[in-house]
Amino acid sequence: MPISVSKTVGGQAHAPVFVGEILASDVVNVVVTALSTAEVDTKGFLKPGVPFSKAGALVGAAVPVYGVTIESIKVAASNSAADIAAAAAAVPVAVGTIGTVNRDIAEDNLGRVYTAAEIAGFDLAGSKLHLTRT
Repeated sequence: MPISVSKTVGGQAHAPVFVGEILASDVVNVVVTALSTAEVDTKGFLKPGVPFSKAGALVGAAVPVYGVTIESIKVAASNSAADIAAAAAAVPVAVGTIGTVNRDIAEDNLGRVYTAAEIAGFDLAGSKLHLTRT
């Protein structure tokens, strides 16, 4: 997406979710149409702290967390259902793949608690990410 600047009057800020260094990162192709307002903010940015599988999907039952979004990235015009549906089929997103994620900050960024599948996904074989206790 091209760089754009817009004047704003405050709003939600996204805090970094990693504790210490991100020891490795990778890129996953995220299907934007599968995301909700919990993962995409009102300006269309994917929030930091969203856990993804290696396939770039939201983490479901018995799926290890491959990576967590490091920072905000523009994926849609806004988080309306129409804008998310009109977004590109798959967007390359940088994710941290080895490190420690602060659960409290990630959940604050998302405006929801991690699901049971997401929490379990941090402990499954294949995940090299640790989740702090709340």
